[in-house]
Amino acid sequence: MTRPYSPLIATLSLAAFATWLPPLPVQAAPVRGGPPLAQPAPPPVPPVDEADALSRMLKGAATGQNTGAAGVPEFLRNTNRPDSVLARACRQLNDVLPMDIDAETRLRRCQSVPGKHVLFQLELTNYRGPMLDLASFEVNYAAPLQRNICANRDVEILTKLGVSMMFRYMTRNDRGERRVGDVYINAPICVSALR
Repeated sequence: MTRPYSPLIATLSLAAFATWLPPLPVQAAPVRGGPPLAQPAPPPVPPVDEADALSRMLKGAATGQNTGAAGVPEFLRNTNRPDSVLARACRQLNDVLPMDIDAETRLRRCQSVPGKHVLFQLELTNYRGPMLDLASFEVNYAAPLQRNICANRDVEILTKLGVSMMFRYMTRNDRGERRVGDVYINAPICVSALR
């Protein structure tokens, strides 16, 4: 008597036979003359925000701490939209402000103005000298501050890229804020200040 053929038994027999065979390699060799097998794509690289490095550079310019010109390659790569990059860099810097620069000065705000201009607002926190007005600030403090600011490597590079900066010094008391003076920084001013 012959047994009728059962697909279930044949499937089980093939499964049992497959357990005896060694595993096949994961990638088979390309067929001779056929196209090569595609390699897996590398993981995607997250986009670099050019404002990150420029923000560190602006912080270095405002605080007097050289950053090694961290933002220059990214900034140069995007010269067709420098104002938007500067605006984003200031917003990122503002996220970590206020920040004490020294015992008497605090960096409060960074603001980008169209035309590659940056305004740094600084507060004199523990100033103990005579009451300053705009005229005496210009005469007694502006030139030495320009020399110190222009000596910073980040400032030198930013001004060579056409960025101008204004450092606005303020005081604050119970009656509110008072502007003490402004220090302007650009390439010609720095050339003159460092003579």
